[in-house]
Amino acid sequence: MIKLLPPGTLRQAVIYAGAVLLLLLGLGAWIWSITAGRVDAQLTQLIESESYTLHVAARDGGREKAVKEVAARFNHKPIENQVAILADENFKQLAGNLTAWPASGGLVPGWHNITIMREPGPSEARVLHRVLPDGSHFLYGYDLTDFLAGRKSFVVAFMGVSLPLVIAVLLLGFFIRRSLLEKIDAINDAARAIMLGNLKERVPERGDSTELDLLASTINRMLDHTEQLVGGITNVSNSIAHDLRTPLAEARARLENLLARPPSTDEAVRREIEAGIGDIDKLIRTFNALMRLAQIETGARQSGFKTVELPEVVSETVEFYQHVAEEKGLGLSAHIPARLGVTGDPSLIAQAVGNLIDNAIKYTPRGGSVGVAVSTGVDGTAAIVVDDNGPGIPDAEKPKVTTRFYRGDPSRGTGGAGLGLSLVAAVAALHGGNLTFANNYPGLRARLTLQAARA
Repeated sequence: MIKLLPPGTLRQAVIYAGAVLLLLLGLGAWIWSITAGRVDAQLTQLIESESYTLHVAARDGGREKAVKEVAARFNHKPIENQVAILADENFKQLAGNLTAWPASGGLVPGWHNITIMREPGPSEARVLHRVLPDGSHFLYGYDLTDFLAGRKSFVVAFMGVSLPLVIAVLLLGFFIRRSLLEKIDAINDAARAIMLGNLKERVPERGDSTELDLLASTINRMLDHTEQLVGGITNVSNSIAHDLRTPLAEARARLENLLARPPSTDEAVRREIEAGIGDIDKLIRTFNALMRLAQIETGARQSGFKTVELPEVVSETVEFYQHVAEEKGLGLSAHIPARLGVTGDPSLIAQAVGNLIDNAIKYTPRGGSVGVAVSTGVDGTAAIVVDDNGPGIPDAEKPKVTTRFYRGDPSRGTGGAGLGLSLVAAVAALHGGNLTFANNYPGLRARLTLQAARA
């Protein structure tokens, strides 16, 4: 179960919220620079311009003209936005809406922030102290009440937007992290169950096509393949234990008979030893066939799939069995197109085709014929058809002949372990096809289909 606030979840959510907060601070600084900064620059320019106008008036008309200019604009008027005072060399007021030189105005020319008294109460003003050509002092500026109120409103609005957003990001971080941990916990639970031996366990899938759901789907496909491989290994072990029991019993009975009734001549001993070696060779061939079948059925050979020219593989296999057919007095013909590509393992396809041809030659009587044809089906599959005019297979036995170690009545007197057609069926399934049988009147027609190569 997931804790309410795991340390990792809290840490990740705080990181998300911190990143958003830094982004908001950067955005706020940029907005401030293009709003409040610009207003401040305009206010500074306005104060300098107005102050310089009086400077020019005093320079051209003397102190008397400067006093008239300031008195006309500011005397006997309440302090509103503009603040002005003209004083002599001793800072005694000559004109303006300030009755005395403010103590915070300073005696040194330049920019100052002063406190002024207005009807609502004290407020702050930004002023420029300038010395006029006649030696008088002029202090001019603007009340900052509206400017500071605008700045405060901006800060309050910014915080009002930023704080809920940071909280939302913090909660979203909790939610995302919690959802992620829930999916990881599901994967961990499945992994623990599999380690305890439950190979059927799978990671839950929501079907919402998210990245985590796609990961769960991939993990489940991997677990399916792993289960198939493990099941194949288990089946091989069971098959070996079960299917080799009879050949081993036959070999043991032969050896017991040899001990109970020893042959009287060296030649007889030699024949019995050769028969025992033959039994062991049969066991080895059966064991190798079972291992190969298991490897095919688990899909382990699919990693080596490539585009294969089917006519080339079938032609080489037919050529290999041509001499065997001639020795038995059979005709072996082939009808193969010039090009037909399939996707698969060329050695497995060759062995499957070889097993079908070998069966056809084995059960066709002398003077008969075996035919091999390659064609393309209407559904896009590639088909390999091997027909003969031997005894065929009864309809009731056709579904059974691909079972391991199954041997019908016509095959009782022939060699083999009954695994050839099982291997062909496994190769067909590995390549997305199938193996079917039909009557050839007389004889048997075996049809092996494979998936054609994709463009």
